[in-house]
Amino acid sequence: MRVLHLTTEFPPVIYGGLGTAVGGWVTACARAGVTVAVQLVEGPLVLDGNDAGFHGYGYGYGYGYGAPGHAPRPAYATPSGGTSGIEFFQSSWSDAVDSGVRAVRAWRADVVHLHTAMLWYVAEAIHAATGAPIVYHVHSVDRAEYEIGAEPCPWLAHSHAQDRAIMGSDRLIALTASEAELLARYYPEAACKIRVVGNGIDDTEEARSAAFGNRRLGSAIVLYSGRLVERKGIRELLGAIPEVLGAWPETQFVFAGGPPPLTGEQVAAQWLGPAHAPYRDRILFTGWLPPRAVYRWYEAADILAVPSRYEPFGMVVLEGMLHGLAVVAADVGGPADILKHGRTGLLFPPRDGAALAASLRWLVANPIARRRIGRTAARDVRRHWLWDRLVSPMVDVYSELLLWGRSASFRGSISDPAH
Repeated sequence: MRVLHLTTEFPPVIYGGLGTAVGGWVTACARAGVTVAVQLVEGPLVLDGNDAGFHGYGYGYGYGYGAPGHAPRPAYATPSGGTSGIEFFQSSWSDAVDSGVRAVRAWRADVVHLHTAMLWYVAEAIHAATGAPIVYHVHSVDRAEYEIGAEPCPWLAHSHAQDRAIMGSDRLIALTASEAELLARYYPEAACKIRVVGNGIDDTEEARSAAFGNRRLGSAIVLYSGRLVERKGIRELLGAIPEVLGAWPETQFVFAGGPPPLTGEQVAAQWLGPAHAPYRDRILFTGWLPPRAVYRWYEAADILAVPSRYEPFGMVVLEGMLHGLAVVAADVGGPADILKHGRTGLLFPPRDGAALAASLRWLVANPIARRRIGRTAARDVRRHWLWDRLVSPMVDVYSELLLWGRSASFRGSISDPAH
């Protein structure tokens, strides 16, 4: 089985959960014996060294793109754990279609695994030229980002591409049962194509040490990790900060993430208001960080805040659990499916800033309880959410398509809801 992953992000240069998930799936499948390749459109490819590791993967620096009008240039990386090399094909936006078609034909891909609707035009062209079936991994439902998460309308154009990707793909991967229900409600004609496969995480020695070591029981560091956008509940978290610091002034808040061109101070200027001025020395915006630098904050922090208004899965939830953090998350989507309230984390009603502040204050005031919750979560994530436990259901989706392809013409039936 040969699977080509189509993406705009791949570790270590990632901007959120999408890149983390893609890297995890590619590497986990390679370890499990699936032959995998990656077509990376426009994103920087970082290979051949050891300075930019991602969950233990051996990627170093060395950038390059396939030249427009030429065959995609393959490169190879070998993840840790003894797996064989993963082949990469790079392209710019302008030659992504030609490069993708050549990659599928030359590499003999059985399935194309699409990770973002921004590249649906590439996947659609690949199918038209080669008949290769398309699996679309719906990492987030764009319509829900606007309607539930209240994301600004200028980004609405992305949802039109997603409409086409959802209707045109052969199979859709939903991250949780609640996401499958949401997809089916928005796109009832595509309901028969939906399969539920959650994301996972890889364990590391550093994460185990952080989770099961002796965390301090004094003042707390509250971490937010990820994209700084409206639907992530940033406003609610910012609103809770004065309440928490008013009661527990030694607490620190760290926001890890932001657009790469901006410094942490520039990002802070975009989000902080007059109410935060008295607490400015206890609020840190890091700006964009490579994965290893982000993980150092997981090792240093005590509490992870995930206040999303809409969260289809939440890779950060798994990251926090892996490092033994007490996770405070909105009771929506992925966090609601992953966390057990009061045992492996605390859940609060989405968009309820007062409830978020109360949960944070309680954890800050009860260091023994937050350490207990963090350690219980660390054991739970290792029991249920490691990548190697999740590959089999994804391989079942691929196999379903390959069996279907042997008994039907892909060209004539690929988008037929009856199949």
